[in-house]
Amino acid sequence: MSQNYFRKRPLFSPPHKPEKPQKRKPRIGGFLWSALKRTCMVIGAFVLISALMGAFFSSKESVPSLPKDMVLYMPIEGAYPENTHGGFTAPFGKKPLTIREAVAALEAAATDDRVRGLIAEIKGGVPGVSQIQELRAALKTFREDGNKFAYIYAESYGEAGNGLAPYYLASAFDEIWMQPIGVLSLSGMRAEMPYMRDLLDKAGVTPAFFARKEYKNAFESFMERDMSAATEESMTALIDNMASRMVHDIALTRMVPVTHLKFEIDQGLLTGKEALVAGLIDRVDYADVLVAETHAEMTGDPDNTDIPFVRLADYALAHGHEKSLLAQAVKRPVVAVIYAQGMIVSRSEGGIGRDDVAAAEDISGYIDAAAEDERVKAIVLRINSPGGSPSASETIRRALVQAQKEKGKPVIVSMGGAAASGGYWIAAPADRIFALPATLTGSIGVTGGKFILSGLWDKVGVNWGTLQWGANAGMWSMNEPLTDRSRERFNALMDNTYDAFVARVAEGRHMTPAAVEEIARGRVWSGAQALERGLVDELGGLSEALDYAAAVVGVPDQKALNVVVMPKPLTPVEELMSLLEGQVTMGQSLQTYMRQVSWLEPFLSRMDAATQTSSSGISAYEPVSVLPD
Repeated sequence: MSQNYFRKRPLFSPPHKPEKPQKRKPRIGGFLWSALKRTCMVIGAFVLISALMGAFFSSKESVPSLPKDMVLYMPIEGAYPENTHGGFTAPFGKKPLTIREAVAALEAAATDDRVRGLIAEIKGGVPGVSQIQELRAALKTFREDGNKFAYIYAESYGEAGNGLAPYYLASAFDEIWMQPIGVLSLSGMRAEMPYMRDLLDKAGVTPAFFARKEYKNAFESFMERDMSAATEESMTALIDNMASRMVHDIALTRMVPVTHLKFEIDQGLLTGKEALVAGLIDRVDYADVLVAETHAEMTGDPDNTDIPFVRLADYALAHGHEKSLLAQAVKRPVVAVIYAQGMIVSRSEGGIGRDDVAAAEDISGYIDAAAEDERVKAIVLRINSPGGSPSASETIRRALVQAQKEKGKPVIVSMGGAAASGGYWIAAPADRIFALPATLTGSIGVTGGKFILSGLWDKVGVNWGTLQWGANAGMWSMNEPLTDRSRERFNALMDNTYDAFVARVAEGRHMTPAAVEEIARGRVWSGAQALERGLVDELGGLSEALDYAAAVVGVPDQKALNVVVMPKPLTPVEELMSLLEGQVTMGQSLQTYMRQVSWLEPFLSRMDAATQTSSSGISAYEPVSVLPD
């Protein structure tokens, strides 16, 4: 087969694709409806044929062989998925690299004599801060344990802002390259929350939401016109903690004083020459120069291309295959890695969008299966969730407790970008909890309520006829204002759920309820802050959690484990069947399109949670987002 290696300039320049001939525009007239139907049929047929081709080619795809000498090429295009169910949406069924696979590949390459070095390129977006911290740890292993070079190139680091995160990643490399016309935008960190009470009042919509307690700000943007003192306090502390950690890490790897780095960050934006003089980058030059110099460094000849560049994804696939063959030859203890990704709900509605929700029905089933399997010696739960339904969170927690107490399985939690509210609810019973310094952690609190639309109906001239049996039957209706009785019931529900949350954290963390109350009250912490307060046990990513699991089951490290991922990635055929079986309502489709409008994202995320709350009662949810600017 043809090996997917890059030589010289194609490293940074994708092959030219011939332009497709433009289709004639259909005439607008009597044939419009017929043309529309034909277009839909063609699109549907194209999707089906693409899926079948993906399934066919994926089934025929062989694992690439690796050369004796190589340089890894790592394109960085955005966040890595936590877990992938299959490659249906990718060309010919090719699955994207997960964060675990990327980290594992870098760590494996550190001791692989075939790998001479690494070149990364920022081609678009970058991962979130927590994933960057996992990558930085793996890059440190690659550079120090393997004594190998690692260079990174970008046209700019945050040309239109948001440069601190890509530079935070870049600072983990030996050399930082930037195009001569590029810019380095280090404008700090910023957190934004939209406050829409005035808009709702004008629309005639009355928000009626309750929270336990003062730091639980999930729906504060609906209830208030400005940021509360509690939110300002917690968010300021969170930003300061995360920014200080990033500045410390950058200063350490770049070997510059913290005061100097802070001064340059306060400038907001540096040209290439200014960044070079400031010692924040190493070369202002072009990609082809970097490629030529890399070849010269390895062979003595810049035109010698005998040592190829191999994509990190291809290396991960080939090395994973080699590892699986070794695992078959040598019996190794099995550790199950189970993913809880997205908003926590009771069950997933169809196959589409499953990466956006953590369905308790599915996750608890995976936990039960791992607990019943005698080959599985430990369970690692990877959480990346802002929370969701308390009852669904309790279902997952219960499965973990049963795995521990009834089956004797150690449970280790690895937190990704967030394990807040319901996400922390399911983490609490673990024997050991790992968080990244930037993980949004805790938010031990609950919120709930509804929107009251009676004022809106008055404005638009809609009258509702109402029939009712039961004194409090209108409690959940968005047409009914809250009565004293319904308000009392809402508060009783809030108190009961909050007390249960505190009790479960106290049990899992071996603390008193009073001690938990001091660090709860709905407040969100960074992983570093959570460590100081006893909410987590260690700072580290999934790799560190697997090493700990290895020690628990009596082997040196994760290399001696047989790691089984649950849910298992789907084949392209299974992904196709899931797509065909899934049901997408008009409302869900509109919401998907609206999410493309980035400025609406904070509003939409809260609307998602508010909608869930209106139908299920209450929510253990934390929508906070801290953005490197």
